[in-house]
Amino acid sequence: MDSVLSLLDRIEAVVVRGAPVPLSDKRMVDGQEVLGLLRMVRAHLPAELHRAQRLSEEAEALHRRATDEARRVIMEAEAYARRLVDESPVRTEAERRKAQLLAEAEEEAARIRRGAEEYASRVLADLAAQLSRILDVVQRGKTMLETSKR
Repeated sequence: MDSVLSLLDRIEAVVVRGAPVPLSDKRMVDGQEVLGLLRMVRAHLPAELHRAQRLSEEAEALHRRATDEARRVIMEAEAYARRLVDESPVRTEAERRKAQLLAEAEEEAARIRRGAEEYASRVLADLAAQLSRILDVVQRGKTMLETSKR
């Protein structure tokens, strides 16, 4: 029965015996012979090596599941935190106060707007009265000029 090392020596010998491929460092080997030797190497590998490979794959799968579970837990915690904030009495009071302040600001803006419109209306009425007096003065001046020309 061959050991793993002797089988690897045989694979090396097959490669060394292989015919060189012109203009390259490659060699042509008997593929069936190399594959047969590789199968024998695998069969001779210690069971612990196969077990280690299986454990490594299981560890990777476990890591993926743990990562997925961690993501799920984080998403649930974030959703819970958002619910707590949304349902908080502090938030409710803040929303109520915000609505109250907004209503007060709108009322104040409407009051200021009414005051500005009333002021503008008074100014325009005063201006109209002054223009009317000025027009009366101009009309009297024209009338006096016409009268003096005759």
